Amino acid sequence: MEAREAILTRRSIRAYTDQPVSNEDLQEILECGLYAPSCSNMQPWHFVVVRSPEAKRKVDELMGVVAKSVEPDLQQAFEGHPEVVEETCSFIRQLGGAPVYVLVFWQKPDFNGKDPKVLSLSIGAAIENMLVAARAKGIGSCWLTAPLDAGVGENLRAAFAPDNGQFCSLLTLGYPAKEGKAPRRKINRYEFV
Repeated sequence: MEAREAILTRRSIRAYTDQPVSNEDLQEILECGLYAPSCSNMQPWHFVVVRSPEAKRKVDELMGVVAKSVEPDLQQAFEGHPEVVEETCSFIRQLGGAPVYVLVFWQKPDFNGKDPKVLSLSIGAAIENMLVAARAKGIGSCWLTAPLDAGVGENLRAAFAPDNGQFCSLLTLGYPAKEGKAPRRKINRYEFV
């Protein structure tokens, strides 16, 4: 699959088969994340691949807390659409049955007084590289920041990477049980001058 096709057909997958993702595919996906551009080549990321049943149970327990925490906001945002709220909370609680989770941590090295937000752009580039690399292999993914909204990032850091930065995102990886649909693109989002 060419890069453009992988980018344009990538979707947030919220239901996975139980087919395992091979070590080789995981290594290649992670390598693509490691080769993302980063501000001043600081490479401020640390990835933790969660696959063992016991480690996944720890994440799943925290995601139950996340679902309860974000449900009121979802009810407000999707008033009149309780099915969307239930589907989203169900996905957050069970992470779609994904066989692999990737926890993304943000290492904040001293940045000589510059705005540290530029490092978060580097993290975003690494995540996007992994999502596109997964799609190119036919592997689905979803990028979640809900654990931050729910305040469980510190719990994930303490459990999985106590010495490797601040939690910033969770990715799910696996073979899609069903393909997602592309949301309508907003217009007027770029211009030529």
